[in-house]
Amino acid sequence: MFRNYLKTAWRNLLKNKVYFLINTVGLSIAIAVSVLMLLWVFDEYSMNKYHEKDDQLYLVKRTIPLEDGILDVYAGISYPLLNAAKEKFPEVEDYITLGATFEDNLRIGDTDFRAPGAFTNAAFFKHFTVPILLGNVNDLDDKPESIAISESLAKRFWGEEWATKALGSPVHIYDNGDYAVAMVYADFPSQSSIQNDFYYGFNRHLSQNDWLLEWGNNGMQGAFLLREGLDIAQVVPKVEALFRENISGEFKEGILLQKFSDNYLHNQFDERAQVSGGRIEYVRIFTWAAIFLLVISCINFINLSTAYATKRASEIGVRKAIGAKKNMLIGQFFTETSLITATSFLAGIVITLLLLPFVNVLTNKNLGFDISEPQLWLTLLGVFLLTTFLSAVYPSFIISSFKPVAALKGLGKEQKSTTSFRKGLVVLQFSLALLLIISALVIQKQVDFVNQKDLGIAKNHIISIHQDEVLTQKYEALKNELMASEGIADVTLVGPSPLSTPASSSGVSWPGKTQEQENIEFALLWTAHNFPEAFEIPVKHGTYYREGTQDTLNLVVNYTAAQLMDLGDNPIGKTVQLWGSQRHIIGVVEDFHNRSLFEPIQPTVFLLDPNDAGEMMIKLDGNQTKTALASVHAVFDKVLPDNPLHYDFLDEEYAANYNAEILTGTLARYFALISVLLSCLGLFGLAAFTAKERTKEIGIRKVLGASVQNITVLVSKDFFKLIAIAILIASPLAYYFMSNWLNGFAYSINIPMFAFVLAGGLTLFVALLTIGFQSIKSATANPVKSLRTE
Repeated sequence: MFRNYLKTAWRNLLKNKVYFLINTVGLSIAIAVSVLMLLWVFDEYSMNKYHEKDDQLYLVKRTIPLEDGILDVYAGISYPLLNAAKEKFPEVEDYITLGATFEDNLRIGDTDFRAPGAFTNAAFFKHFTVPILLGNVNDLDDKPESIAISESLAKRFWGEEWATKALGSPVHIYDNGDYAVAMVYADFPSQSSIQNDFYYGFNRHLSQNDWLLEWGNNGMQGAFLLREGLDIAQVVPKVEALFRENISGEFKEGILLQKFSDNYLHNQFDERAQVSGGRIEYVRIFTWAAIFLLVISCINFINLSTAYATKRASEIGVRKAIGAKKNMLIGQFFTETSLITATSFLAGIVITLLLLPFVNVLTNKNLGFDISEPQLWLTLLGVFLLTTFLSAVYPSFIISSFKPVAALKGLGKEQKSTTSFRKGLVVLQFSLALLLIISALVIQKQVDFVNQKDLGIAKNHIISIHQDEVLTQKYEALKNELMASEGIADVTLVGPSPLSTPASSSGVSWPGKTQEQENIEFALLWTAHNFPEAFEIPVKHGTYYREGTQDTLNLVVNYTAAQLMDLGDNPIGKTVQLWGSQRHIIGVVEDFHNRSLFEPIQPTVFLLDPNDAGEMMIKLDGNQTKTALASVHAVFDKVLPDNPLHYDFLDEEYAANYNAEILTGTLARYFALISVLLSCLGLFGLAAFTAKERTKEIGIRKVLGASVQNITVLVSKDFFKLIAIAILIASPLAYYFMSNWLNGFAYSINIPMFAFVLAGGLTLFVALLTIGFQSIKSATANPVKSLRTE
């Protein structure tokens, strides 16, 4: 029986080559794109979940009460809390210190490499799944000079002989001192959000920064290894009580524990410190986009199948007359559908493999087919079954429902409900396509807004160079040489980056400060005296710090801070306290965006402290960029010949904060384009079928004097009505979804009307080309041949 189904199915498909080709091409493209996106989605979901103790590892975060009962979540935590929790609570088996990743130059002998690294304790390697290839993990805690490096870094230094040469070799970190390699660990897998190439011991870092011993200092991140099977609700109140016992202030901070592997996708919190989003939003967007493409392609299949069903009325009548049951006819059509989907699936997998390198570059991933992974096979099987089911279930019931007597008389006509259903599917199809197009346009507009927005601070043609101890000592010589060089506009010091200020403090007090304002965090920037001039930031009131002074009695704040402290129209001379010391306001600078555009401008305190600024900023003449960069290299070769020069462009660092949004915009454009092409591919098939069905009508109209234009409009108008309905349905839906997405930004665009006009116009234009081609072909056919058709 199955063999008969297969032979009949193959013959039917060869008989209707256009139908077969349209369905196969459409499904192949949809399957390829959907599989690629699902590979990306699964990769995102698998991030950080490979750790054997995944269920026990929890990041420790703080919840800070602000005004109006709002809770803010901070990742920074104090070291004494981590240490005390382990000692006091049996639920906490261990703690892990997590330093912020930084890039630095490492030297071994005469070889320099720049690599990312951080500080940590031995517990990191004991509890996270990071295989140790050489050395003793405990040395990281016990020997202050110890450093752990990755296998790839070891190979960069010593080549294939790394296993015999690495241990004990001296390593110099330019901004951190001398170390000896005590351990080599395996490279982090691609499913890890951590990709550091070296770690030095936390105890070494602590000896250099004893302020970390203060309970109120939260200058690092940390995690707990909790007892296996523990309900975290049992330990959070204990840790929170311990923390509150040891910090001052009436409005005490709270503690939040988040599973380490969850933090990658769920790192945004609402006003009640509940998880409210993060990268997971983009994963959901592309999951739905992949499903949309499959649905659009399946709609093509359903529409063409039901349209061509009447041509098989006689076949179905004969089969029913000789005893074929309904379930046998359904089985036959499912076989035909499976043949098409299987062909499409194989073609789709080939397309997927061809596109994988491009997608990996686009998404900065290492996606691939791991044939030993059961989840991959289950996913592929799921896509195949879903596509086959969606494509076959409705047409099979339509075909099997023909009455045998009517079918044999050639009266197997479509029911009105079937035609209406097909029109509804066309509307759904184009609604989904329009939803993707409008979303792509709005996302792109927001990305452009982010990149082009006036931040209130200069960011173009500025390079940043990390300020290590040697650079600090030679800063004045470097600055003088640079300012005398061609193409250099200015040189200053600032830290951290003024476009992203992670350093903050609640230790600012002022007259009239309320209890609800007790925990408001002020961003901190350590700068040189010429910081505002170099970054083109206007001083709104007073002056900035004077050159040549070491000013510890005065203070400069931004306009947001002055407004928050209600210092009046003339804040100059007003007294505030910073960490318990009185300071006089001498200047207020205009606001600039010192945080991501997802967040409002933060009140900021500017401190005159060049030595702790951290970053040397060199402003280049935008008209002489190549000359300016050559000057920078020449000066550093002259003043610091032994220090390798590495710099980053500030605008590129800023743009990197929005990589997820840029990727979303790029992928949305691809999805929108493919969805329109798939929809119009289906339209082309339907238009061809409609024109063929109305061949005689068209011939009669031509004989009676109808023009090509009249006939084209006749064939096309019903389709354009459906697209118009789709525009009316998709527009409010797109507005709703995009409004919710934009609400995640503190600063965003208003949804432009042109997005709806352009999306609708583009869809109508492409549809016009698609339908018009077939309509004109029918309208220009020889009416004599048309009238001969039966």
